[in-house]
Amino acid sequence: MRYALPVLKKAFAALAAVLAMLAAACSSYQDPSQIEGNIVSPGNFIAGSGVVVGVGVVPRANKGNPNDPNLYRISLQMDRGGFQQVDTDNSTFFAGQAVNLTNDGRIEHVSGTSMNRAVR
Repeated sequence: MRYALPVLKKAFAALAAVLAMLAAACSSYQDPSQIEGNIVSPGNFIAGSGVVVGVGVVPRANKGNPNDPNLYRISLQMDRGGFQQVDTDNSTFFAGQAVNLTNDGRIEHVSGTSMNRAVR
Protein backbone atom coordinates (compact mmCIF):
# COMPACT_ATOMS: atom_id res chain seq x y z
CA MET A 1 0.00 0.00 0.00
CA ARG A 2 2.87 2.39 0.69
CA TYR A 3 3.96 2.10 -2.98
CA ALA A 4 0.54 3.10 -4.35
CA LEU A 5 0.90 6.83 -3.60
CA PRO A 6 4.14 7.39 -5.60
CA VAL A 7 2.66 5.47 -8.54
CA LEU A 8 -0.47 7.65 -8.46
CA LYS A 9 1.67 10.81 -8.35
CA LYS A 10 3.61 9.67 -11.44
CA ALA A 11 0.40 8.77 -13.27
CA PHE A 12 -1.11 12.16 -12.43
CA ALA A 13 2.03 13.96 -13.63
CA ALA A 14 1.97 12.01 -16.92
CA LEU A 15 -1.71 12.80 -17.44
CA ALA A 16 -1.08 16.49 -16.78
CA ALA A 17 1.78 16.51 -19.31
CA VAL A 18 -0.41 14.88 -21.97
CA LEU A 19 -3.22 17.39 -21.37
CA ALA A 20 -0.77 20.30 -21.62
CA MET A 21 0.55 19.00 -24.95
CA LEU A 22 -2.99 18.60 -26.29
CA ALA A 23 -3.85 22.16 -25.31
CA ALA A 24 -0.67 23.44 -26.98
CA ALA A 25 -1.48 21.54 -30.18
CA CYS A 26 -4.93 23.12 -30.33
CA SER A 27 -3.49 26.64 -30.17
CA SER A 28 -1.15 26.41 -33.16
CA TYR A 29 -1.85 27.50 -36.74
CA GLN A 30 -1.03 25.37 -39.77
CA ASP A 31 -1.63 28.24 -42.22
CA PRO A 32 0.45 31.37 -41.48
CA SER A 33 -2.26 33.59 -42.97
CA GLN A 34 -4.53 32.69 -40.01
CA ILE A 35 -2.21 34.36 -37.49
CA GLU A 36 -3.17 37.89 -38.51
CA GLY A 37 -5.64 39.83 -40.62
CA ASN A 38 -5.49 43.10 -42.52
CA ILE A 39 -7.56 45.99 -41.25
CA VAL A 40 -9.53 47.21 -44.25
CA SER A 41 -9.53 50.96 -43.46
CA PRO A 42 -6.28 51.25 -41.49
CA GLY A 43 -6.49 54.97 -40.72
CA ASN A 44 -9.59 54.68 -38.56
CA PHE A 45 -8.37 52.89 -35.42
CA ILE A 46 -6.08 53.30 -32.42
CA ALA A 47 -3.29 50.73 -32.11
CA GLY A 48 -3.01 48.64 -28.95
CA SER A 49 -4.12 45.43 -27.32
CA GLY A 50 -7.64 44.39 -26.44
CA VAL A 51 -10.19 41.58 -26.20
CA VAL A 52 -12.69 40.67 -28.90
CA VAL A 53 -16.22 41.13 -27.58
CA GLY A 54 -18.06 40.40 -30.81
CA VAL A 55 -17.65 39.43 -34.46
CA GLY A 56 -20.09 40.32 -37.22
CA VAL A 57 -20.15 39.50 -40.91
CA VAL A 58 -20.27 42.29 -43.50
CA PRO A 59 -21.68 40.38 -46.50
CA ARG A 60 -20.16 40.78 -49.96
CA ALA A 61 -17.89 43.66 -48.89
CA ASN A 62 -14.57 41.99 -49.78
CA LYS A 63 -14.38 42.56 -53.54
CA GLY A 64 -10.73 41.47 -53.78
CA ASN A 65 -11.17 37.84 -52.68
CA PRO A 66 -13.50 35.55 -54.67
CA ASN A 67 -12.95 32.67 -52.17
CA ASP A 68 -14.36 34.69 -49.23
CA PRO A 69 -16.42 37.70 -50.36
CA ASN A 70 -17.21 38.78 -46.78
CA LEU A 71 -15.45 41.11 -44.38
CA TYR A 72 -15.60 40.62 -40.61
CA ARG A 73 -16.36 43.46 -38.17
CA ILE A 74 -14.41 42.87 -34.95
CA SER A 75 -15.69 44.69 -31.83
CA LEU A 76 -12.92 45.26 -29.29
CA GLN A 77 -12.74 46.28 -25.64
CA MET A 78 -9.32 47.89 -25.43
CA ASP A 79 -6.96 47.18 -22.50
CA ARG A 80 -6.36 50.91 -21.90
CA GLY A 81 -10.09 51.53 -21.85
CA GLY A 82 -12.42 52.32 -24.68
CA PHE A 83 -14.20 50.42 -27.39
CA GLN A 84 -13.60 50.26 -31.12
CA GLN A 85 -14.55 48.27 -34.20
CA VAL A 86 -12.36 47.31 -37.15
CA ASP A 87 -13.15 45.46 -40.36
CA THR A 88 -10.79 42.67 -41.38
CA ASP A 89 -10.48 40.10 -44.15
CA ASN A 90 -9.69 37.23 -41.72
CA SER A 91 -12.48 35.02 -40.38
CA THR A 92 -10.48 33.30 -37.61
CA PHE A 93 -11.23 35.77 -34.77
CA PHE A 94 -13.77 34.94 -32.06
CA ALA A 95 -15.24 36.52 -28.94
CA GLY A 96 -13.08 36.37 -25.82
CA GLN A 97 -9.82 36.24 -27.74
CA ALA A 98 -6.90 38.58 -26.97
CA VAL A 99 -5.67 40.53 -30.00
CA ASN A 100 -3.25 43.29 -30.88
CA LEU A 101 -3.84 46.10 -33.39
CA THR A 102 -0.59 47.24 -34.99
CA ASN A 103 0.32 50.67 -36.37
CA ASP A 104 0.73 49.23 -39.87
CA GLY A 105 -2.90 48.06 -40.14
CA ARG A 106 -2.89 44.47 -38.92
CA ILE A 107 -4.89 42.65 -36.26
CA GLU A 108 -2.94 39.81 -34.65
CA HIS A 109 -3.92 36.84 -32.50
CA VAL A 110 -2.10 37.14 -29.16
CA SER A 111 -2.83 33.84 -27.39
CA GLY A 112 -0.76 30.86 -28.48
CA THR A 113 1.81 32.82 -30.46
CA SER A 114 4.80 31.38 -28.58
CA MET A 115 3.69 27.84 -29.47
CA ASN A 116 3.28 28.86 -33.12
CA ARG A 117 6.94 29.94 -33.21
CA ALA A 118 8.04 26.71 -31.53
CA VAL A 119 6.19 24.54 -34.07
CA ARG A 120 7.85 26.16 -37.10
